[in-house]
Amino acid sequence: MKSALPAPGARRRNGFTLLEVSTAMGLMITLSGALILMLQQHLSFMAMAQRQSFLIQEAPKIGSILGRIFQQADHYFIYENLEAAGLGAAPRLVDGGAVRLFFKTAAQTTEERIIAAEEEAAGTSLRFYTRQADGSSTSWLICQGLQAASFRADGGILEATLTGPNGEEISYCGGAR
Repeated sequence: MKSALPAPGARRRNGFTLLEVSTAMGLMITLSGALILMLQQHLSFMAMAQRQSFLIQEAPKIGSILGRIFQQADHYFIYENLEAAGLGAAPRLVDGGAVRLFFKTAAQTTEERIIAAEEEAAGTSLRFYTRQADGSSTSWLICQGLQAASFRADGGILEATLTGPNGEEISYCGGAR
């Protein structure tokens, strides 16, 4: 039967050699460097995705709303701003801040609506205004947080150009039937 005791004169080893410790430290430093690089790459991808969120998330919704509104309009006029559109001032072809849309109803009467770009503290917003029977006006928000919004019709069709919060520019086109 063999004894569990070490042989006389044999050294008992209770640790790691300097070579083993330095190899393990080198591997840990290499792995931590790789993890830091991966984290930096992930953060840059997340920042890029966030900068593009207007084009990815908001632009399709805005396009759907404006497309339906533009397609249903019978005719339109472009104005400098909301006040000019409400007063019926002289229309323009380019650099408009509001568009006055006319819609035919089922009773063959004409209803007016206005889409206007408005400057706010958080940026430019796009609103849809409807005049009620009692003369008051109601509105709802199409989008907000834009850098700019403008309307033009010098090419024969109505075009709304929106500049997103990070400088992205997108145009929506439509026109009267």
